[in-house]
Amino acid sequence: MSNTWFGIEKRNIKLGVSAFFVVLIVSMLALKPWLPKAVYHNFAAIDDYRIFENRKVAAGTARVPFPVSEKRMTAPSGDLARQLSDLETTALLVLEDGKIVYESYDLDGGEGVLSGSFSMAKSIVALLAGVARQEGKLKSWDESIDHYLPEWEGREEGKVTVRQLLTMTGGFNWDESYWNPFSITTEAYYGGDLLRTAFKQRLAAPAGSRFSYQSGTTQLLGMVVSRAVNESLSNYASRKLWVPLEAETDALWSLDHQDGLEKAYCCFNAKARDFARIGELVRLGGTWGTHPVVDPEYIREMTRPHGVPNSEGKPVDYYGFQWWVLKTPEGEVPYARGILGQYIAVIPSKKRVVVRLGKKTGERTDHHPVELRALVEWASRS
Repeated sequence: MSNTWFGIEKRNIKLGVSAFFVVLIVSMLALKPWLPKAVYHNFAAIDDYRIFENRKVAAGTARVPFPVSEKRMTAPSGDLARQLSDLETTALLVLEDGKIVYESYDLDGGEGVLSGSFSMAKSIVALLAGVARQEGKLKSWDESIDHYLPEWEGREEGKVTVRQLLTMTGGFNWDESYWNPFSITTEAYYGGDLLRTAFKQRLAAPAGSRFSYQSGTTQLLGMVVSRAVNESLSNYASRKLWVPLEAETDALWSLDHQDGLEKAYCCFNAKARDFARIGELVRLGGTWGTHPVVDPEYIREMTRPHGVPNSEGKPVDYYGFQWWVLKTPEGEVPYARGILGQYIAVIPSKKRVVVRLGKKTGERTDHHPVELRALVEWASRS
């Protein structure tokens, strides 16, 4: 058998091929150093705060548990119970008028267990933006973001307004892909330089012309808020939300690196009872007890569909300022949503807040997950 191929020794061919792949891998790692971490972990999990650096969102000295109501809701049954089981629900909690009427935990859940928010963090950032605006730290919803992001001064991207960030209408070219290890979303999640990643964005459409859900938009919004108030998002969230809301437990906000930048679009880690405080604050119109936390008019605007056309040219009737809005026969239900079926749903007509945490989400119909619809229906009639 010949040891040559087209006159070249096979040994040299093998060495050449091996060298090519070594150079290719080294080059890829140099350009995308987050790849090994992304490949190793494969996909996001509810306890990923364990693999990231974090900054504490400190609770105050007044850590007041929700009272447990004598009234108890009937547990989910039938199709909903099967759905929740199949989607690996870890926590399910319902408040009625500020009292716990239903609470259950399973799998890796538990009363004191921290769980990742994923994109529910976007809704928390929207609340912080509202606080910054009422304090005058953000001057106007319609001012351009280059006032806070001078890196984009003189660029078209810098002319995008704060309102356009809030409504996901900035027009950026962010690839909202969770499954592609080469996507910018994966880079933001596993990478170590969110500032650099966020500023990679470029305009793909005129700002304000269409709705496009993008994590990169919320990352920019978080940076704007942080710079406007001159402190980290975690510290601001502690002072303006976690302490006033009398949270039971310190939360954690995952960072891109040690002492780095919060992953504003995701990765706020708290327990179910404390996530419920976010929903209860919205239900109460921005007040907590006698303490005003967020301007009531802003809460109304935040949870009202903004109506900008989506990619299909239809006015968006399901999204406000970083909050989703579900239309039901009994009225609109604003809710925060995470990719693995994390929900904080506010049902004003029933004075109820529903928190569901878990490891999977179901299919979507008309922009909303099927299990979210079923949970709202259950909590509305039980």
